[in-house]
Amino acid sequence: MGASEMTLVIMNMMIIELLVIMSSVFVDKNAMMETYLSVAEQLNILFDAIRHPEGRAYQLQEVGEASGISLGTISQMRAGKIKNPQLNTLRALCRFFDVPLRFFETRTVEECYAILSDRGEVHAPPALSEIAFRASSLPPRAQQDILTVIKWVQAAEQQRQQGGELPPLPNLEPDESDPDGL
Repeated sequence: MGASEMTLVIMNMMIIELLVIMSSVFVDKNAMMETYLSVAEQLNILFDAIRHPEGRAYQLQEVGEASGISLGTISQMRAGKIKNPQLNTLRALCRFFDVPLRFFETRTVEECYAILSDRGEVHAPPALSEIAFRASSLPPRAQQDILTVIKWVQAAEQQRQQGGELPPLPNLEPDESDPDGL
């Protein structure tokens, strides 16, 4: 093999290595982006948790008029049809709901509610307040069981609305392989 052929082989190997590195960075970036809650989930949490001064949920039209965002845009965002809204749109929503922009960087529902609880004005329905109050004195395993049951109820409600059968009840038995009992 001549020097020029050897150089060509080495360059091809370097190109392949570079492509592998670039693809892994690209995949990692995409994987990281997928860990965030969707804008639809985040926005629906805002609509569910932050109430009108009269105690009812805000209507799309009210939010649109006060924030300067079109009714169609808000509706599409809530439905998940707009997945990457403009920064100005997110800022306007943050001003309306009085939340920091970092709200839209949350990865979990719990993070969303933690940010909302910092506001001090989240008006939870009485039943939700009672659930939180009663759960606060339970051990971590029991709190996890409550979350499991709530997720089951959500799935059951979704199935009920779609006319399907209820999902099987969750198993609340402790996992012996888990040393923390969680």
